[in-house]
Amino acid sequence: MSKQDNGKDAVDPFGRVLTLKSDIRQRDAAAWNRVYSARRRTALADERQACLEAAIEAGWIESPACRWEDVTDGETGKKERRYYFDGVLVDDMLPSEVNLYGRQCSAHFDAAIAVPKASPSQ
Repeated sequence: MSKQDNGKDAVDPFGRVLTLKSDIRQRDAAAWNRVYSARRRTALADERQACLEAAIEAGWIESPACRWEDVTDGETGKKERRYYFDGVLVDDMLPSEVNLYGRQCSAHFDAAIAVPKASPSQ
């Protein structure tokens, strides 16, 4: 998502380089927003997690590797969707990690839907 002066990707405080899809189209924004809206909660930690998980499910994260899966508890039949970020279950990540990546995904959504300022007519 960010570059250092030498052109190489900047490593974040957790030793990762988050790369988000750059060519966001309406279908991509809608996919992120549907997941986010369904998962969003009023607590800040839940909101950040919803942002990150929406980006995982919508396919916005190019690196590190991310995936999601649906699982069913064999005893209860309860279905659950699990999200993995860089091989780690999002629920098992540090809250500060989820906060950082969730904020970046939210900002990416905001930038994608922002209406550009009109240029002055010549």
